[in-house]
Amino acid sequence: MFKTIPFKYDEDLKREIEIRGRSYLTFKNYRCQLRRISEYIGKDIADVTPEEANRFLRHLHSDLKRGPQTINICRAAFYFFNQCVMGRDVPHYALAKQKVRQKLPDILSQESILAVFDTLLLRNRAILSLCYGSGLRISEALSIRISDINSKEMKVYVRNGKGGTQRYSILSAYSLDTLREYYRAYRPKGKFLFPKHSDPEKPMTPQYIQNYFSVAYKKLFPEGQNKRITIHTLRHCFATHLLDSGTDLRTIQILLGHKSIESTCIYTHLTTRHFAKLMSPLDQNGR
Repeated sequence: MFKTIPFKYDEDLKREIEIRGRSYLTFKNYRCQLRRISEYIGKDIADVTPEEANRFLRHLHSDLKRGPQTINICRAAFYFFNQCVMGRDVPHYALAKQKVRQKLPDILSQESILAVFDTLLLRNRAILSLCYGSGLRISEALSIRISDINSKEMKVYVRNGKGGTQRYSILSAYSLDTLREYYRAYRPKGKFLFPKHSDPEKPMTPQYIQNYFSVAYKKLFPEGQNKRITIHTLRHCFATHLLDSGTDLRTIQILLGHKSIESTCIYTHLTTRHFAKLMSPLDQNGR
């Protein structure tokens, strides 16, 4: 893949993304999508027209059956490249935008998560315990540095959040014990807790562990084959279980690093204890 048409805009694309305070992950995603467009159309991405880009978006939708989020990221990459790198104005109506239908994520019980953790290899358990215990995205967990763990105040510094943002989240005692056991066993070199094997100065890539939790969960709980389980499920569980325990939405928003409280409000649809305490107005008159 990506062998036919060379991509000559790495430095320009990275510079424009960094200037706008966006993350390195955004750069990688945009570059990947731009190269896909270029390969499919068969010409340098700078020469691809909006009509041709639309043809690729239709290909993603109709032939490859990609979801709205993937299509919209590709669309955003094309706009960003043309406007910020090439200095060309492309009308926003030129490329079709997919409507994203909000689906409620599947939530697992605390007991089932811990049961899965008990089956995991030490390093993977250390990584995933941060995803659940601190509500981290997998990219955030893998970017944690040794100096980011504050065992005295039981908090973790997230320096590589979505959009290049930083925040603090809570650190669970379970995670701390697991991380200490992991550190004694692996003695990671460099500044990252989970360094890349081939280059200790870089963090591990998410691809290594992307499907690990899902496979482990469905192996232990075969009845859950139809559930949509990913590593990100652990982040959803973190927020929902906090809400169940009485934590307010504003605090959960801060811990998750959500810019808008609307993103956090989805968890009110998932909490069970919150709903159990509610009473329908039909029953409030005592009849």
